[in-house]
Amino acid sequence: MIVGIGTDLLQMGRLQSAYERTQGRLAKRVLGDEEYQVFQQRLSRNRKRGMAYLATRFAAKEAFSKAIGLGMHMPMSWRSLQTLNEPSGKPYTKYSGALLQFMEDKQWHAHVTVTDEQEMVMAFVVVSYGTPIVTSFDPQNYLG
Repeated sequence: MIVGIGTDLLQMGRLQSAYERTQGRLAKRVLGDEEYQVFQQRLSRNRKRGMAYLATRFAAKEAFSKAIGLGMHMPMSWRSLQTLNEPSGKPYTKYSGALLQFMEDKQWHAHVTVTDEQEMVMAFVVVSYGTPIVTSFDPQNYLG
């Protein structure tokens, strides 16, 4: 059962200005440890791709906070939600601290997608209750 949806649309220029104004501290304040490592790697290879990564993760956190109905209030915090990628590239959510306990207690599962295009990024999150929504299709499971 779907319990919430959230979306966020962000102009990359606004985030880049905030990043520069804070001399990079914004990334450390917003990103979880694993996200921050990926951000640093991407930023060192290609500044534009690094900033797109930061922007999509920021948008994912905003969309998630809307989907759970709390906004940026405890147990939701910037660093307690991470959006990481499977080897295939598919994004997934990882929780820590009070947010992890909150999600487990409610038996909620989040599904996230992010995208970026030149000057804009977008994130969309669906939160479901109970058994996680099937996220991959294996035709062998549906053959008679």
